[in-house]
Amino acid sequence: MKKPLKIILIVVAVLLVFIAAASLLVRSYLNEDRIRDMVLEISEKNLGRTAALGSVDISLFRGIVVRDFEIREKDAESVFFKTKEFVLAYQFFPLLRKKLIIDKLSVADVELSIRANADGTYNFSDMIKKGKPEIPEEEVDEKAAGLPLNLNVRNIAVKNAKIGYTDAAGKLKKADVIVNADLKVTGISQNALSSEGTVDVAIAEVLLKEGNKAFKDIAVTGRYNIDLDMAAGQVSVHSVDLDVMKIPVSITGSVNYAPGTAYALNVKMPDFNLSSLRPDLAAAFLPPGMTLGGNMSANVDLDKKPDDTPLRFDGSLKMNKLSCKFKNMNLTLDGSVRLKPEIISLEGLKLIAGQNQADISGTVRNYQKYPDINVAVKSKHISLDELIVSAPDGAKKVATDDKAAKEPEPMNLKLALNASLDIDKTVYKNVAITDFRSRYTLKNNVFTVPSLKGKTLSGAFAFNGGVDLVQRGMRYNMNADLSGVKIDDVLNAFAPKVKGKLVGTLSGKAAISGAGTLPANLKRNLKGNGEFAIHDGALKNNEVSAGLLAILGLQDMKEIPMDKANGNFTIANEIVNLKTVISSKDISIDETGTIGLNERLDLGIMVKVSDRLAPKLVSQSSIAQFLSTEQGWTSLPLRVGGTISKPSYGVDMRVVGKKVGEKVQQKVGEELRKILQRDQTQTTGTGEPKSVTPADRLKDLFGR
Repeated sequence: MKKPLKIILIVVAVLLVFIAAASLLVRSYLNEDRIRDMVLEISEKNLGRTAALGSVDISLFRGIVVRDFEIREKDAESVFFKTKEFVLAYQFFPLLRKKLIIDKLSVADVELSIRANADGTYNFSDMIKKGKPEIPEEEVDEKAAGLPLNLNVRNIAVKNAKIGYTDAAGKLKKADVIVNADLKVTGISQNALSSEGTVDVAIAEVLLKEGNKAFKDIAVTGRYNIDLDMAAGQVSVHSVDLDVMKIPVSITGSVNYAPGTAYALNVKMPDFNLSSLRPDLAAAFLPPGMTLGGNMSANVDLDKKPDDTPLRFDGSLKMNKLSCKFKNMNLTLDGSVRLKPEIISLEGLKLIAGQNQADISGTVRNYQKYPDINVAVKSKHISLDELIVSAPDGAKKVATDDKAAKEPEPMNLKLALNASLDIDKTVYKNVAITDFRSRYTLKNNVFTVPSLKGKTLSGAFAFNGGVDLVQRGMRYNMNADLSGVKIDDVLNAFAPKVKGKLVGTLSGKAAISGAGTLPANLKRNLKGNGEFAIHDGALKNNEVSAGLLAILGLQDMKEIPMDKANGNFTIANEIVNLKTVISSKDISIDETGTIGLNERLDLGIMVKVSDRLAPKLVSQSSIAQFLSTEQGWTSLPLRVGGTISKPSYGVDMRVVGKKVGEKVQQKVGEELRKILQRDQTQTTGTGEPKSVTPADRLKDLFGR
């Protein structure tokens, strides 16, 4: 046998003998009963909880393998922690001095149940022993040397650890998490240690209190470096670098996990493209159909005290072409949001939507308790037609057909608002509006519009009003003022079905109040009054004008001209009381009566026509010949009934009878005056006045 081969065989033999001797030594010192007693004693003594374990295996190379280990809850009825297997790797040579030093821990198939209590503590808070005096490190080493066991764990491996978290009263109600980790731990003192490593977290399910929103299969990976002071219940976070579903996040600071959790953390997120967000997670916080894009970055300090004071923020959010797409609307935001403990400021914020741009500035004070919002929006040009998306036909139908609809409940919005919107030029329904200026406020749940005005359609408008949100169904009021507005352009924009039926220039004022949003309540509670004037206008091509001209025998006119029209109205008890006077060269209309909010008409109309049109009127109605006026105009009283869509016309016989009676009385009076005058001049042949009897006067009056 060659010499090298002999040497190898000798070395192998020596190693085998050494391994056999070491195994015998290990088994003689580390027997199952001793390990079982030691694990249970350490667990129960240090944690104050009941512990149990299954089998124990001892291996020279693998270490101490403990299976089916568990720690009970404080009430000992349920399980707080259990693992299918954990392995304690020990140092061999200290065993020769009868000293067991555990320097590596491997845990597999863990189940851990964490529960938050109503008082801010957790179901593990009783395990944390506070107030222990810190012992000098030299003394720790000296005492540890005399112990049979020294837990100097430097490496911890966690595989398939399932952690369940519940907090019935918290914002996070429930979370089921699976953790795999490779950690390194270094002892600093008896009650403090330092740790670093990598952690992979798979969040199987998360349930939030708000809206019972649930999320599944969220992946988080990270590296960390922390110090843990168990006596003070505090974690110093030197660095935590996370990848949360491809969103990079860095965290530093400190956390106090003693009763009344507190923390002071700095959170940084570099530029992140929001289009990378997982669609199902984004959809949980956004309206259906809305998508986000563009980049956003953040650098925020979070400060939470252990008492009930709100979480404080200090930092900024920056948006770089952050986009929001919803239906036909596509908005982009550029600028920053500055966060301070007592105020949020909008800095250099620009809103872009197609060709529209607006500068937004403002602040939000007291945002933790009762936000006080001040916002100003300014723009050179905005097309509202591009921004406003009408409701789908299906949504409109549901809103109309829902017979079980109820009034909105009273609102209690915990905020105040002071906003302004100033646009030099805008377009709404193809109507150009210039110098648009508006102000809005919300205080004590009353929304008001102190001022809304602008110029449009060769005229101007002004509006103010308010809505009381505290009232069920809301209570509202408004005042409107129009000056020189083109009616045909207004109808073309807002009521195209009646386009061309009324033209002219409109001026007027109105004050309206009411309550309720359902049609029946709205009609019942609506009240108001106003006045209006129309110049250079006409009423044509509609049911009212066509029917009126037909009964007058003036069908060939096609329209009712309005050189000038003045009117006033009041609204109460579901009825509009209307009084209107329309005048033009050849026709005058005096209208008085009511229009019901159910479209029922009850109007008295006195129509007067000039000599040019009188023959047509008389030929249509022989009554008109008795109603001519001293100025040469001929009049005809009409009564309009039916509905707005189907009006009915007839001669108002009450007025006719009155007018005819007046004519007769006038005729009698005239004849009587003539007779009296004749009486005064009539004499006998002797120069004496002739005697006239009552019978003679009646004969003269009636010609008999």
